[in-house]
Amino acid sequence: KRAEFEQLVHEHLPDVLRLARKWTGCPEIAEEVAQTSLLHASRGWRSFRGDSQFKTWMFRVVINVHRDRLRSTRCEHLPLPSEVIDHRHSDPCAESVEHELGDLIASCISRLPTRQQEVLVLSTYEGLNATEIAATLEITKANVHATLHVARERMRELLQPYFAESN
Repeated sequence: KRAEFEQLVHEHLPDVLRLARKWTGCPEIAEEVAQTSLLHASRGWRSFRGDSQFKTWMFRVVINVHRDRLRSTRCEHLPLPSEVIDHRHSDPCAESVEHELGDLIASCISRLPTRQQEVLVLSTYEGLNATEIAATLEITKANVHATLHVARERMRELLQPYFAESN
């Protein structure tokens, strides 16, 4: 059973680090969150019944560790990183625009309430479906859909001034 845990951790460690980095916006803090999450997961491994995928269970651990960290630092949220857009080409001008857009989107996401941030990031950047998000956050699928809708509407409002056509 321990070998199975180690294999699953090895498989999902990049996902865990990526998610921690999205929440914290800082590689050093992300590593701390990931390490603490792995420690918690190791201690709680026997409680994993397989009712959900290991990835969603592990994401729940990461999110809980991140929430605990926010409470202990008395912050409502930490800024999300600006690397929200993939850089698929080497055009410096386009990369600069993408970096600015990434910073803008990250700033807007960080202004959302925590639950909306969680649902939006898990859906948009981690590619989890409503069932997986519900399992990860321990909420209903209906709540996921409603929260995602509200988060997208709020993002639309926050980003609208930057994309409105000038006359």
